[in-house]
Amino acid sequence: MQAIIEDKATEPGFTNSVVFNLVMRRNPDLCKEVVETALGFELSKISYIETEKTIQPKLTSKNVRLDVVAKADGKMIDIEMQVAYEPSLARRARYYESAMDTDALKSGISYHELPESYVIFFCKGAPFGKGCAERRFAMMDALHPAEKVALDDGRTVVVLSAGNWAEAETPSLSRLLKYIHTGNIDDGSDDLTSRLENAVRELREDEDNMGYMTLAEQLEILERTADEQLAEKEEQLAEQRRQLAEKDEQIGRGQSIKELAVRLISEGRGEEFLEAASDDAAMERLLNDGE
Repeated sequence: MQAIIEDKATEPGFTNSVVFNLVMRRNPDLCKEVVETALGFELSKISYIETEKTIQPKLTSKNVRLDVVAKADGKMIDIEMQVAYEPSLARRARYYESAMDTDALKSGISYHELPESYVIFFCKGAPFGKGCAERRFAMMDALHPAEKVALDDGRTVVVLSAGNWAEAETPSLSRLLKYIHTGNIDDGSDDLTSRLENAVRELREDEDNMGYMTLAEQLEILERTADEQLAEKEEQLAEQRRQLAEKDEQIGRGQSIKELAVRLISEGRGEEFLEAASDDAAMERLLNDGE
């Protein structure tokens, strides 16, 4: 499993998963501005922020752990900090959106009540290569592309390539992506990036419960917790496999008894089968005799 801790010799910065989540959760105003910069439009208010949100549609499904989930103006927004290269980024976005929909649409709620959803990936590199800093994906008619007919299902995936920060459409997005890519801000700047960096520094300098050493310790604890959760999940899956094996065995036994009944009746031994039906030992002997 990929370690949560980046490097103990280096102070964790904004792109560290734990630092990113804490800064976003503790500073709703900054979270709102980050989302607005990414999406390119203003929000009236961030009404809810949750970090490390785990969603598991059903027991046997792969669970999803979303970095930062926010609700604003009736929209669901997932904000992901993607430091390492992810070859399955598109499929990951698809699963994240489906999990969010499952979590949002409770039993008895109409489909039209599904809120708009946005999955935003801040990628430290450039997953689509050099050039464009922002890619925005929505469901379009692939058969008639010239008509540009959208499905209008309310889903949008935004992929921001920090490695291409110089190509961003707006100065604010360019500065944010540059900060994510390099970890540096312009001296004297009073924009979003300087406030984010101040929030990161305050987090590291919090002597009560979030000094650097404590933060490193918390990262280790989170890593151990993740291992424990993984082990627990493996135990649950093993128990499910055991139960399925028992069920398969029962189904197989039922089929064998059915075949035994047909054979004994055809041999004129129907009464013998009926007597064994109320005697497990006798039934076992009949089954074994037929093998």
